Amino acid sequence: MNHYSLWLDRYECCRDKISSDLRGYKDQIDNIRCKIIDKNLILPLDNSFDEIKAKMCFVDGGEGIRELLGAAVYFIRASGLILDESDSPKTEEFIRDLDINVLDYDEYTKERVELLRGGMEFDVALRCVKEHNPAFVFLDGSLYVNSRRKPIECEEYPVYRKKYVRLLKLCKKNGTHIIGVSEDSKSRLFANYLAIKYGLRFPRFMTDSCILRILKKDNTYRTVDFTPPSRFESDDKLTSTLIASFPTIYMQPTPLSTPLRVDVPDWERNFDKIINLITQLSTGSGHYGYPLPMYLVHMDAKIKKKQADWSTRQLIHYISLYDPELYNTILHDTRRQTRPNK
Repeated sequence: MNHYSLWLDRYECCRDKISSDLRGYKDQIDNIRCKIIDKNLILPLDNSFDEIKAKMCFVDGGEGIRELLGAAVYFIRASGLILDESDSPKTEEFIRDLDINVLDYDEYTKERVELLRGGMEFDVALRCVKEHNPAFVFLDGSLYVNSRRKPIECEEYPVYRKKYVRLLKLCKKNGTHIIGVSEDSKSRLFANYLAIKYGLRFPRFMTDSCILRILKKDNTYRTVDFTPPSRFESDDKLTSTLIASFPTIYMQPTPLSTPLRVDVPDWERNFDKIINLITQLSTGSGHYGYPLPMYLVHMDAKIKKKQADWSTRQLIHYISLYDPELYNTILHDTRRQTRPNK
């Protein structure tokens, strides 16, 4: 009944072509290797680093959306982990925030929730800097992407923008090192940099991470730093009082892991110290190759399905008791949710 014969026929027809196409793309990257091998663009990682003992902050967020008949219920959460390795013994503290609300449907509903979550992450980071004065602040995700998020017409966007600029300004004023770490980057920033600088052409499907995995395989390494061009603001102006670009590197801190993308504001640029620190924080993560405190704060901020489902049910139950008509018109389940399973 599931059309297995059709699936099998299509699979046998398509698999060889897909395999051949992908091998062709890999061969193109192998050819590019010969053109860049003597340019020192990818450098070995020095694993004999000096251990850095400092107060650090790690920030991440989580989100969830439940679609109902007339509105979307959203859940956002942000967590900041303060880790002080300069203390003896080491100290840890979490700073958290959480919000639940409803949004009307429009073409940007999902993006608006992402903006709200991002704004909450910046709020938590600001609180961590003000109250704990860490030497380093690590944000999950790219500083460059945060600064270049495409404007959309909604009230959430300018608030998101102001909070981000406020965080950058405070870190610059306090001399706090702020660092963006992207775990699974799908970008082609490094490929674009090589294309502009050396006239190289990379095949489609090849993201920066794919290219670097082919070029360096399972070895630890770091790339040279490069500054991605701004897509939306060629002058790198965030506000009238802050102009910033974001130097970027890729690094693979442990064997077998996938590359991390790391970026900083242009007034920072001390990548050697930051690379040493990320390598130090990733030592115990094996093939995962990711700073363990970032993983811990990610798990703390994650909104689980059962949490979102329980909160939605409680909200629906509460409103249905006091206003059944409101429940039936706005908070009722969609047809998709009541579709028979069999």
